[in-house]
Amino acid sequence: MTIACNLRRASALGVVLVAAVGLSACGTDPFGETPVPSCPRTFLPSDTAQITEFSPKGRDLTDVVFEAGFEGYAGECSYDLEDKQLDILISPQFSAQMGPAATDRTQHLQYFVALKNPGGEFVQKSVFDVDLAFPKDADRVRYSDEQVALHVPLADVTYGPDYEIYMGFQLSREQLEYNRRFAK
Repeated sequence: MTIACNLRRASALGVVLVAAVGLSACGTDPFGETPVPSCPRTFLPSDTAQITEFSPKGRDLTDVVFEAGFEGYAGECSYDLEDKQLDILISPQFSAQMGPAATDRTQHLQYFVALKNPGGEFVQKSVFDVDLAFPKDADRVRYSDEQVALHVPLADVTYGPDYEIYMGFQLSREQLEYNRRFAK
């Protein structure tokens, strides 16, 4: 038997703080027999929730090629009680803005989705490429990527809510240091 829950969307207004958002409880299965475990919490750490790409010329505001920031996510999780598996579908959502140093209307970035087990170890991480195309008449875009699927075998489904999902931009060391110093 498979039972499902929805992940709530985290909303980021300006600064994306660590968003510990999940369902507190989904209730019971349709037959009223088994309590449905909640979905794992999802985090958008502030130091990876934004990306600023600079031209090689410098680090001034006039050297910004583009900026992007996570807006949140949409998703769901389900538990296969017979196979003892947690299945997660999550779709990240972010916005981006071209900067004064942009020379191309298509910009490339990467984001990650990672899963931490109850013992605090990251057991899955996938990095995804995105090519953002800015229309001729717009310097801002919103983007929702396809759903990312995570499949987690569990010894006991009651441990499912103890897992954690992390999302953010895949950053260079310089971009990460910039975020830690100047993140909005």
